[in-house]
Amino acid sequence: MKKSALLTGSAGALGGMQLLSSCAGKTADTGRGAVAAVTGGGCAGKENKREKTLAVLDQSKPNRYVPAAFFMHFDEKLGEGAVRRHIEFFRATHMDLEKIQYEVVMPRLENIKSPKDWKDIPVYGQEFFAPQLQVIEALAKELQPEALIIPTVYSPLLSAGETVGMETFLRHVQEDPDAVAKGFEHFAESIVYFIREARKIGVDGFYLSTHGGDKALFHNGPLFKKLIEPYDRYILEEAVSHTLFNILHICSVENTYQELDHLAGYPSSVINPPVLLNDGSRTDLQGVQRLFGRPVMSGLDHHGVIAHGSPDEIKKEVDEVFSSNAPQNFIFAANCTVPGDTPWETLRDVIDYAHTWRIDNG
Repeated sequence: MKKSALLTGSAGALGGMQLLSSCAGKTADTGRGAVAAVTGGGCAGKENKREKTLAVLDQSKPNRYVPAAFFMHFDEKLGEGAVRRHIEFFRATHMDLEKIQYEVVMPRLENIKSPKDWKDIPVYGQEFFAPQLQVIEALAKELQPEALIIPTVYSPLLSAGETVGMETFLRHVQEDPDAVAKGFEHFAESIVYFIREARKIGVDGFYLSTHGGDKALFHNGPLFKKLIEPYDRYILEEAVSHTLFNILHICSVENTYQELDHLAGYPSSVINPPVLLNDGSRTDLQGVQRLFGRPVMSGLDHHGVIAHGSPDEIKKEVDEVFSSNAPQNFIFAANCTVPGDTPWETLRDVIDYAHTWRIDNG
């Protein structure tokens, strides 16, 4: 390896290491050490990460510079605190795109007691989504000149879990899937409203979640065809038809996918697949690019070494991903949000390492 000092800063992070940004700025307290992070605009000589990330979409050649990003939920969910935290995190970690966390939870509805009640689930609009849209607007104003702005979009299945709980949802869908589908239609309409309003702000695309096509739930069976696929496609098509960079996030927190073939027709620009499969094996990321015909954003398990490993352990796994599994067109990331106590310094060091791995090891 040509970078002899890689990831050594991660050990220092545990002792409150302070990073020096290439741009002068305020120091942000991450809760795990001080990190120099620019919280205002106007930094001279900023790299434009938009072009570097968009270049990954050119599948005629491998991308030598590898964009990288990790995501986490913050204690500050909405309002000015959320805006500030997103900006601090973006600056401190050197990440290449601004993926905005979605934090507006659909309310629990106690009146949904049987499948026939699913028709009463409301379609949410401006009043409900306004706090999230305000965060997106502020972040776009601050960061869009230098990076793609990508809000997160949750799936109808996740909305169902928030509204009635997964146990109730699964019971109702077994009793009367047609009645439950009425509620899914309303969830999808709410999500599409959110996408359209975010698009008016001028976002560059969306991080679009899909749930339910895994072995633990519906896989590729009749309930997947009735409840998951049609509403996923409605949402995805609304996003991709009007924005230029959309990431399909195949969410599998418990590693419950074994194959992804039934999702290959889902529209998107980039695929963010599970890192581990249901049998414990690693996802063939090169195979994912061949299957979907699109670049891949992945690399590390969000609860693996990035969350608890030593600098040497993390470096070893990053090297393994790049040397044996990374596809030609690649964004280095995790399969989902990393734990909130992951040191920002660790993420910064991994992102810096990934940026030039192919250049340094060419």
